[in-house]
Amino acid sequence: MSESMGTLVWPALANRSDVLAVGLISGTSMDGVDAAVVAMDLDTVHPKIELRGFVSNPYPQELRDALADAASGAQMTAEELAMLHSSVAIAFANAYFAACRSAHVDTHKVDFIGAHGQTVAHVPPGSGAPVAGTLQLGPPSMIAALTGITTVGDFRSGDVAIGGQGAPLVPYCEYMLRRGERTGRVILNIGGIGNLTYLAPGGSIEDVIAFDTGPGNMVSDALFRVLFPGDGEYDEDGVRALAGTPSEEMVDELMRHPFFPAAPPKSAGHREFGPAFAWTLQRNAESKGLSREDTIATAVRLTVVSIADAVRRFLPASGVEEMFVTGGGARNRAIMLGLEHELDGIAIASVDALGIPAEAKEAVDFAFLARETLLGRPNVIRAVTGASRALVLGSIARG
Repeated sequence: MSESMGTLVWPALANRSDVLAVGLISGTSMDGVDAAVVAMDLDTVHPKIELRGFVSNPYPQELRDALADAASGAQMTAEELAMLHSSVAIAFANAYFAACRSAHVDTHKVDFIGAHGQTVAHVPPGSGAPVAGTLQLGPPSMIAALTGITTVGDFRSGDVAIGGQGAPLVPYCEYMLRRGERTGRVILNIGGIGNLTYLAPGGSIEDVIAFDTGPGNMVSDALFRVLFPGDGEYDEDGVRALAGTPSEEMVDELMRHPFFPAAPPKSAGHREFGPAFAWTLQRNAESKGLSREDTIATAVRLTVVSIADAVRRFLPASGVEEMFVTGGGARNRAIMLGLEHELDGIAIASVDALGIPAEAKEAVDFAFLARETLLGRPNVIRAVTGASRALVLGSIARG
């Protein structure tokens, strides 16, 4: 291990050269749990990782509906929230076992789990609320008890406590695992919310710029389920969006939302771009006579324009040469074609080109963040979240 090791938190890693971990995450789309089995060395300068297996376990519909209710502010008793907390932990534990089976890994041979949990509320500093806070359901102590494996979770709350946005967290992983020496590189994640990380060529961690860009798939997915009932949970391959014509007038109006011009650090979630935002867009589209396909195309166009605007507004001029896209948006042709058009001159490709499938990357990243927690290394970029200092984020629950 490197001499830059922090204060070792987990003695089981002493004198080890490599580990086997599982990363678990469910994003703002709330469609299920992604689970990645990851082999990692413990080098702290140029760490190496290998994806051994990946599964995506859908939530049962009843659980998905309950999570959507919680995130949208529906009335819920403390008992109901407690049961939801447990239900998410059970779903995460089930995904752990499924991933191990898929990778032909003995469930007792995994060294640790990194579990993000399911975000149902994120109220960062600067949002106008009297107190900042964030809530990820699925307690790590319960996941550890159900799996028998030491689990690191609750990554965001410590950062929020000292003035940080609690997001985005993966830029630390982007720098440690995916920085380039010769090119200005952006890693763009398009999940429910879009976020990007800029990695300067040969730059240090202090040179990283990262923030949420606005809605990723959250708005278009919500609209798709309402406009095309029975056709699935999202617009697969962007087929419906490509069949429609977006309303540029509506996109211009939507881009007046105060989130877009606000300078980083900044983060977003259901509070800014959740169901209320989607339904307002739908009502406006209906009043303008837009077809269902046009409405989906308009939501996708907003995603594309907001990302392109963020690149031009907040990243170094002529500093971006290549962009690697991850998350569900990397599989949406309407989004990818739109980005290629808006960001002409930047080479755009799926993050698969860097060796990790787009759908697995965030689960891999939370396994890596857990590695850093156990090694006692600050695993957040303070300048990205706006926190007063860098912390070792994550709570550890013994398996």
